[in-house]
Amino acid sequence: MSRLSQYSPFASDPFSDVFQAFLRPVRQQADEQNPRMDIDITEVGDKYVLKAEVPGIEKKDISVQIDGNTVMISANKERSSEVKEAGNVVRQERFWGQVQRSVTLASPIDQANAKAVCENGVLVLTLPKAQGNQNKTVQIE
Repeated sequence: MSRLSQYSPFASDPFSDVFQAFLRPVRQQADEQNPRMDIDITEVGDKYVLKAEVPGIEKKDISVQIDGNTVMISANKERSSEVKEAGNVVRQERFWGQVQRSVTLASPIDQANAKAVCENGVLVLTLPKAQGNQNKTVQIE
């Protein structure tokens, strides 16, 4: 479906929309090739439970940093040496490199009691909310 826009002869670059439309398929393919770290976040009482998919990544290559109410997960997947058989690689879809994901939660996290477990390609973070930093409603006098 095409997008209609009003033409203005005084616009700084009247052809910018044409070039963006031309490059859109290239950008979409690049986005599809970038690795993703899919996450689920649930709030259970006084804690958050964050589950992140990290298939094929070893525990030692995963880093979790907590700063206030922001959680940053970094994972690094190294290329292993493979014995190549005769023939050319036609398509390679396995990712090698680093992927990061940052999430900002509504409440600060108690960093001392946060726990992380990684099994079967799923990282599970149990993030208790920090005490004493509850939201407060102030009455207007």
